[in-house]
Amino acid sequence: MNIKWTKERSLMLSRALTWAVLILACAILFLIPVITMWYDAVSGKPPIMPILTVCCYLCDFLAIIALWELKTMLANISKQELFTERNTRCVRIISWCCFGVAAVMCGLTFWRLLALLVAIIAAFVGLILRVVKNMLAAATELREENDFTI
Repeated sequence: MNIKWTKERSLMLSRALTWAVLILACAILFLIPVITMWYDAVSGKPPIMPILTVCCYLCDFLAIIALWELKTMLANISKQELFTERNTRCVRIISWCCFGVAAVMCGLTFWRLLALLVAIIAAFVGLILRVVKNMLAAATELREENDFTI
């Protein structure tokens, strides 16, 4: 059985995975206190449950915003709306969410040094998305210029 992988199937998979992760991120909102209690129990370090709980809620909230914007952008792409201001805005918001996670994790670094690794990764992803956003904005501008050219 040889299933041909098409761009429509790839888009459908991306949309399904985005919905699945969005639902998971919403479910995690209810599990954060349990997760932070468990972490304090197994970490072998001084407890930081209140601080960690706040950081996890902030990061999860930012993740939900980013996933919602990704869902919106994928819906636009499925309607063949590629180089639009709305998609540029979506990538911009997702990148700022990554920078927000980086900032939260930088704050958590005062209590757990491992948070610095997460902060660096989130900032790097945010930086890459800023570059993609700039390219998308330039492509959108070119498309608009071409639309007005006879």
